[in-house]
Amino acid sequence: MNSTRVIADRYELARPVGAGGMGRVWQGVDARLGREVAVKVVRPDLLEGPQRDEAAARFRREARVTAQIAHPGVPAIFDAGVDEDSGELYLVMAYLPGLSLRDLLDETGPLPADWSTAIGAQLASVLAAAHARQVIHRDLKPANIIVGLDGRVSVVDFGIAAILEGDPTRLTATGDKPGTLNYMAPEQIRARPAGPASDLYALGALLYEMATGERLFAGRGSAYEVQTAHLEEVPEPVRRRRPELPPEFDDLIGHLLRKDPGERPGDAAAVYLVLAGLLERLPVSGMAARDSGDPTWPFRAPLAPPSVAREAAAELGRTAAAPRAAERLAGAEGRLREGDFGGALTAFRALAADFEAADPAEALHCQVRAAQCLAALGNAATALSGLHSVVERLRRLAGEADRRTLRGRRAAVDMLAALGRGAEAHGALAGLAVDMAAALGEDDPDTIEARRLLRAWSVPPQAGPGWPVQIQSTAGSPP
Repeated sequence: MNSTRVIADRYELARPVGAGGMGRVWQGVDARLGREVAVKVVRPDLLEGPQRDEAAARFRREARVTAQIAHPGVPAIFDAGVDEDSGELYLVMAYLPGLSLRDLLDETGPLPADWSTAIGAQLASVLAAAHARQVIHRDLKPANIIVGLDGRVSVVDFGIAAILEGDPTRLTATGDKPGTLNYMAPEQIRARPAGPASDLYALGALLYEMATGERLFAGRGSAYEVQTAHLEEVPEPVRRRRPELPPEFDDLIGHLLRKDPGERPGDAAAVYLVLAGLLERLPVSGMAARDSGDPTWPFRAPLAPPSVAREAAAELGRTAAAPRAAERLAGAEGRLREGDFGGALTAFRALAADFEAADPAEALHCQVRAAQCLAALGNAATALSGLHSVVERLRRLAGEADRRTLRGRRAAVDMLAALGRGAEAHGALAGLAVDMAAALGEDDPDTIEARRLLRAWSVPPQAGPGWPVQIQSTAGSPP
């Protein structure tokens, strides 16, 4: 939590948030401007031996290629260079809070028709912008797609993109086939030059997976069989599994997955028009997912802030919050103060489910409260395990420096102490106090409370509860 690693005397690396073929991506802070950033650092082993020059060239190319694409669905590039101290290549981008499409599919399974269509339309828009700049992605897959808190879909990692005007293989090691097999077009499998139609094939594979919940040709037993299927087999129509889907959706997937690139849609803009037109006729699903917004929001409420988009969604019947949510929340807090931990636990769990779509941050608050109730009932170990997951989602949702994230960590300190893990609790509190001071300021009530408790607990206890689990609505308790 308190990493001192700094890149280029400016970018403080807080925690890893992803890894790919070229390196690891960190969530960090630009100390000069005080803003959150994502910093991609190239794998050290790629900078050794005969591959060093190729890796460095590909990495610098990623910065140039991505920076050329002016589109809201492509993260802004702020900086790129070589760290003088470590010799590592780094790329600094806008940090994108949200959920990867991979995590979203793992969490939800098949997506409703409006979500699949909206995500596909946004991806087609990004591809149209990239192809207009003579750039292809070549590795479009769920892990490279982020569904943001405002529902905006972003595409990351153009690290193996190729400029169509040049030689698309000149930055590729001999025999290597850039891309991921489940989304790889037949021409890529045959090691032929990839073009815009290759990205459209990958988009078809993504639409297939969003609709069915399974990767294209996932039932094949080996990589060779998957390759053969991509080259020779026509996939099963998605409407055999999802008959409620519109025929046009099924037809578009079949068109995108044609073996011959020349038989696929003419360009990404044409695909966008089909999907955007289809979305207008689809019913609103009302689905909610943790840590991401509804991808139909940018179409339902264009350019609206997330809060306004959620209000628009509520008018369309997508909000899950009950009319008396405020009264129910006050009642649950009252039960907690009165020591009715079982009743409060039930109430907070129900509220968390009800708030999930309309106000994810409030839902996470209720989950923190539920964890406190569990701890007070003697289940501190279970509560702590669940709380770690909640805090991790808060990091993705609101950021490392957000007060809600910090307060969630504060609750975890209490639970560690209640479990007799005094040394861990003391260390966690010491780090938390530093992070609170940096994020909130030395005079903030949360920082003051953490500092006070740290001073009072000058010697870490070795066993037994350090202090009771905090359940009062104080400055130091969760929001």
